[in-house]
Amino acid sequence: MLFMQQAIKGLVDEFRIPQRENPKLIEFIPSWRFANGMFALVLSFGLLLTGLRSRKARSWRYGSGWLRSLIADYGVPLMVVVWTAVSYIPTGNVPKGIPRRLFSPNPWSPGAYDNWTVIKASSVASYNVPIFYIIGAFVPATMIAVLYYFDHSVASQLSQQKEFNLRKPSSYHYDLLLLTLMCGLLGIPPSNGVIPQSPMHTKSLATLKYQLLRNRLVQTARRSLRKNASLGQLYGNMQEAYQQMQTPLIHQQPAQGLKEFKESTIQAATCTGHIDAPVDETVFDIEKEIDDLLPVEVKEQRVSNLLQATMVGGCVAAMPFLKMIPTSVLWGYFAFMAIESLPGNQFWERILLLFTAPSRRYNS
Repeated sequence: MLFMQQAIKGLVDEFRIPQRENPKLIEFIPSWRFANGMFALVLSFGLLLTGLRSRKARSWRYGSGWLRSLIADYGVPLMVVVWTAVSYIPTGNVPKGIPRRLFSPNPWSPGAYDNWTVIKASSVASYNVPIFYIIGAFVPATMIAVLYYFDHSVASQLSQQKEFNLRKPSSYHYDLLLLTLMCGLLGIPPSNGVIPQSPMHTKSLATLKYQLLRNRLVQTARRSLRKNASLGQLYGNMQEAYQQMQTPLIHQQPAQGLKEFKESTIQAATCTGHIDAPVDETVFDIEKEIDDLLPVEVKEQRVSNLLQATMVGGCVAAMPFLKMIPTSVLWGYFAFMAIESLPGNQFWERILLLFTAPSRRYNS
């Protein structure tokens, strides 16, 4: 909800004059402020709607499979680029400050530390902070530490839900130990797992694992059908291919294996005499049956985390390009993050139950 709150607050501020700006500029007269706010609504809702639509690209009936997968995985950053390009459409005599764009000054510029009151106070007082202030800071510091601990633990729990069938064990205390040592030694603000990015990351890795396994099983099934394998041999070949796709590690849970055939498939094979005889696609539909055999699994690795951290560091060099993004596009992205985190959220689902007809609720 924090993302949605920030998105709404940011859109409301698009109709106002920023504190750091000169209110006498032409783009801050009432008519241009209203125009900026309305254009911000177009950009933010445009990104939100197209981003949500792109996430469902795999179910589209148009385009090749690889293109739909590419749009589903990377459609949101692509939409950021598209709506940023829309904001640069020539519009005649519109002031340069419309729409407003990301403000990120250099660290040594005057407006860089407006929000860092401690830095300003320390620079003025030559770092002579009274001891009473230091002791008093323990109270809010303790509250913030508890907040970070709670936030990190909840994010870890949501990222390691039972339905994900993770094979590597959890390490809550080890994570907190490493974060405490590294952040404390480097003197940087505490880092923690966040919601909804952490669960979304796990879901995306589950989708990746599913695609890899599915492609391998489809190839195995087609080879088995060409060799006139029976239904039992077909299942055994796919089970063997499934096990070969698992990463052999010592400290992990064993793989679950494929699910059993549906009753309809077994009955169809029995009625047609294919249970021990060569089977064909009239009994076993490869494209449909394999989806029912695959369990939920996650591609457990560390490469994506390393790339994410590296790209965040690379944003320092990319600031000239990031400053081209309208702030309204970012508010739309914040709203997208908030909405994307709702499916599977128990709190949200219980709220929906309040407005659901009793006859349509699931029986507990």
